[in-house]
Amino acid sequence: MNTIRIESIEFPLVNRESAVFQVIESFLLSYPLRRDGTLRNPRPHMCYAPQMYGSGKSAFGQHFHWFLSVNKENLLQYLKNFCCLPGFEKGENVGERALHALLNETLYVMLNLLDVPRGTCFEDTLLEWISKEALSRFPNGADLLSQVLSYIGSPKEWLQKLLQGTEKRYLYLFIDEIGLLEEYDFTLFKDLMVTQGTSRVHNVYRAFFRVLSKVVSQPFVICIVAGRSNCIISREEDAMPSRITLNFLRLDPFSEATIKYFIQNVTCHNEPIQKVLFPSHPEGHDWFFKQVYDYTGGVPYHVVHALNELGNKCERWNSFRDLSEDEMKVKMERIAPNFSLVVTLSRMTPKSMIVFSSMLLASIFEFRIPKRETLFDGSHSEYVLDIANHFGFYYMSCSRNEQDEASRILVEDSDETFFKLVFPKIVLKHIQSRYWNIPPFRFICSLFSSISRLDSLSSRGFKFEIIFTLILYVRWCFCSKLGELSIFRHSFVEHISIQSTQTIGSLKVDPIPNYVPAFSSTVSRIHSSREATYHVTAWKPFFEKYLSKDGIFIPIRQDSNGPDVLIRVTDMKDNSFLAIQGESSSEQAPMETETTKKRVYLIGIALKCFQLSSSGVGRSMIKSEVAKFLHPVASQLELEQNNLRAIQLIVSDKYTEEVSKQFRNNQNWILNSGVYYEDNNNNIVYSSINSERQPQNIRKEWLWIPPHCQVVVCSTTSLRTFLGRKASEDLERVFADNPGWLEQLKPLSDLLSNSFVDLLRRIPFEEPERNSGIMERRNSRPSMDMNMMQVEETRRKCCCIKFYEFFI
Repeated sequence: MNTIRIESIEFPLVNRESAVFQVIESFLLSYPLRRDGTLRNPRPHMCYAPQMYGSGKSAFGQHFHWFLSVNKENLLQYLKNFCCLPGFEKGENVGERALHALLNETLYVMLNLLDVPRGTCFEDTLLEWISKEALSRFPNGADLLSQVLSYIGSPKEWLQKLLQGTEKRYLYLFIDEIGLLEEYDFTLFKDLMVTQGTSRVHNVYRAFFRVLSKVVSQPFVICIVAGRSNCIISREEDAMPSRITLNFLRLDPFSEATIKYFIQNVTCHNEPIQKVLFPSHPEGHDWFFKQVYDYTGGVPYHVVHALNELGNKCERWNSFRDLSEDEMKVKMERIAPNFSLVVTLSRMTPKSMIVFSSMLLASIFEFRIPKRETLFDGSHSEYVLDIANHFGFYYMSCSRNEQDEASRILVEDSDETFFKLVFPKIVLKHIQSRYWNIPPFRFICSLFSSISRLDSLSSRGFKFEIIFTLILYVRWCFCSKLGELSIFRHSFVEHISIQSTQTIGSLKVDPIPNYVPAFSSTVSRIHSSREATYHVTAWKPFFEKYLSKDGIFIPIRQDSNGPDVLIRVTDMKDNSFLAIQGESSSEQAPMETETTKKRVYLIGIALKCFQLSSSGVGRSMIKSEVAKFLHPVASQLELEQNNLRAIQLIVSDKYTEEVSKQFRNNQNWILNSGVYYEDNNNNIVYSSINSERQPQNIRKEWLWIPPHCQVVVCSTTSLRTFLGRKASEDLERVFADNPGWLEQLKPLSDLLSNSFVDLLRRIPFEEPERNSGIMERRNSRPSMDMNMMQVEETRRKCCCIKFYEFFI
């Protein structure tokens, strides 16, 4: 087992099999073969690892040979069955010969731009640097070096001479810390200061990849570049002016199972750390592995840092004497991150805090985001993954759906991958105190503490209401169509498009939840199709005052006689597709469409989750909720001259049998405008509003839905899909009938513990003067105006270099 020692801690390398196959896949793509086995024109592919500090980039790149050796059996099967490495002709034992070449006939060179030699021409400096590092381990290295350096003017002949002199077949090149290209030292290289193409804005990364392409285009080079930078996707675009294609290297945080293996093999002062921390239980406790995972997010650097701090405290105090689970948690959560490697938020504008907060919530609820998902339309569009790196998020790869998780070896097209954001609690606790007074960060970190009577059903319902609204807010921020939210599936809501510049890029129409006054009763008596007794102007002043802009709204009183959540959204398209047929058990009538005017949609959400001791939501409750919202608002629909559509969404985790049987394929029950009756067999019978004939064999009228309205009864399956598996499991556990439900809500209870009333009361933070240490993004692409990132940079050539070099 290959191990690394840092201070008193010695820990093992953890296998990165998936990343190994990614590198091999990129190598194969660089040198495509014809059917006869001859080489086509090379198109260099290299892996790029841009993750945050502590992800394991350096450990992987510097120990790539070891990772190859521990995966040689699976790699051999891959080489036998699927491919042939460049430079080999097909024949007997081709897989074995190719594996032998990777392990024994490859020249391994690792460079760190922190130690770049002085020079004026980066191409010559790079070739000389590679030559010296490659030949330093050979007895005749000095003689070979003089011969190789004589060919520096011709990269092709230089590489041929280097490989011939060392009797190697391949060159493995790992270049670390490419983010340092933006530092002053690299302005001294004239060939890195050259601007090419149509853009007049200088981009040092493009110049770097142009130079590097001259090396990696030669047969045969395996190349990985690594280093945290402000941009990820754009780095791939920066390589386009050269012949290089960058492939995003996935280095996910450790899983909980991997954390367990890791800790079981860590030693402290040459003793197993479990024996040091738990002398009476040297095999350790399973709860400890989970605590480390929860606090560090599985990020390798933070895991080692936490174990090192605990080990040092044991040394000072002569062991913890087998602390309990709660006592150990207190000790662990007092551990601060290593501040020299923490990205801090030096300047936060209201807009940037909105984006950061939505990303933080996305990480809490484990939302799956496409790799090339963007925020901000038009010329200011930014990739979510770039912004995540900018704010200091880690991320892990995942599949599109929870039911279709990625395979153990991922070598498919990286453009199709999804990821989940990770923000370790150890870092969050550090920045939480610093930015406590900045909305909406405080709104996220202290959401629930003001809720009274925590053991009451109404309090539980209100807390779920806030959780639901938070998830809705994050989903709104990260989708271009409101209908992409799975809870609205098969309703015409899914066809309402939203321009992200109007939901995120401008505070004027930001979707952060807003409070509105409680809804008073506007209904004189229960409505029927023959008795319209609502006040025509009841909703008009409320609508004009509070619902004049798009957003998410929550009534300020829990006992409001109306929806729990209101959404107002404008359809940004000139046409609307409103008719959805065949989703209800009864016949559906198409809704009137108008293609010449933009539509405003008012969505009222009734949340009936985790507060019902009965059998669940039945027909009578659906009728009651429609009477609270759709019937009163119907008069407003008439005043808006058909430009306003209203939707009643009823959400619950429990339904009666008479309701649940209406769901087809576990989807939602859609009820369009019309009159619904109960027949003699207790079935639902539909009739259009304008129908002159009443259905036969009916017992009574059940529900009247006004024109231009729709009711969506959300199925349990859709609710769980909307919440996400993790949030659903947490909610189901903590909302059960037990007294400690608030404390059991993890990790939400640590982050969401107060009402967001003060969010609306606060004046947005004034922007301070620009910090001279803030990192500038030297990129030709337009950038979002965040301007707040500052790296507490104490890393350069200091005593902690040996500590972080294996993790970044």
